[in-house]
Amino acid sequence: MTSADEPDQAWARPPAGYLDAVGGQPLIPAARRAWLAASEQAWSDPARLHHPGRRTGMVLDAARSSIAAALGITPDEVFLTTSGPTAVGVGLSGLLSRSPHRRVVASSVESLAVLSPARGVADEVDLVAVDDVGRVRLADLQNALADPAGVVAVQAANAEVGTRQPLAEVHALAQNAGVPLLVHAVQVIGRGSTPQDWDVLAASARDWGGPAGVGVLAVRSALRWTPEENPDRGWVSGFPDIAGAASAATALELVLPRSEQEAERAFALTSRIRSELPALAEGIMVVGDPVDRLPHIVTFTCAGVTGEVVVDELSRRGISVASGSACTSDVRMPSQVLAAMGVRSDASIRVSLPFACTEATVDQFLTAFPDALASARSGLA
Repeated sequence: MTSADEPDQAWARPPAGYLDAVGGQPLIPAARRAWLAASEQAWSDPARLHHPGRRTGMVLDAARSSIAAALGITPDEVFLTTSGPTAVGVGLSGLLSRSPHRRVVASSVESLAVLSPARGVADEVDLVAVDDVGRVRLADLQNALADPAGVVAVQAANAEVGTRQPLAEVHALAQNAGVPLLVHAVQVIGRGSTPQDWDVLAASARDWGGPAGVGVLAVRSALRWTPEENPDRGWVSGFPDIAGAASAATALELVLPRSEQEAERAFALTSRIRSELPALAEGIMVVGDPVDRLPHIVTFTCAGVTGEVVVDELSRRGISVASGSACTSDVRMPSQVLAAMGVRSDASIRVSLPFACTEATVDQFLTAFPDALASARSGLA
């Protein structure tokens, strides 16, 4: 097993100082090779009956089968699309099209990738409260499900503060109410155990070191679900990106066997940040569940300064982090996640470790942070 300063050599090495995995991370080398190979061999329309088309279709089918095996489902339950948010939108609209109830029940910390399409397709979106670490309140969810609903949307974990959601209990409540559960698995797959308690699962290949232009939508075969457009050999929304599909599947094949080990390594690094950061400067508060959380994410608030200024000061020192919510990073918008948790602060900073992040990069961040924060505060004085 590798230690905290010895990442697996299979990963793509991120730049020194890079701590914004939520914003993106390098494509895994094996995934890049798969993309190139598929680009050379599978460039035709997979719907065609000629040899190049059949060959392309076989590559797409193989990618879907590989992703299905990784998720523990059948290939006919896997659909691919252009991004994780697109997968969420397709999943929501497909569920509501078959339901007599146009109401969506969602946690109040869902990302805009869920809330925006939900508000676009549903007649009503009811938000369920969370506790002070961002975990959905099960009693409130049960009460919300007392009235008819078409979809329940609860994330696997919060990509802003890292808190994992109690999916087993959430799924049981949804099943008792006869409502399908849509789970947005942003930043989750490849970071430990893969979620199993869901009816529809939406994910993005970029989260596990795959290409940014591929989203995965998994739909249980027993579910009533009809997308707005017919899937083209399992690809929904737009022309199939065959090379992207092959690359996404290859990345997942490489990441999953290493996910528990990498999660353990990342958890040790973020635990160090969580414990050392508050002592480095006044007015620092780390948020989210300290234990039951994504292993690679730490979010903290800073008093007396704006997040954008702190991000800029850290960038001047070679450190890349993010400010604000997971979907509105680095803009002057308050975090709806922190507000739902009852956290009030001038600034929030999220550190998210890419695969193969080194202990040296964490050292660099902890060394640079006090001076960067002091400069940010003095500039606003």
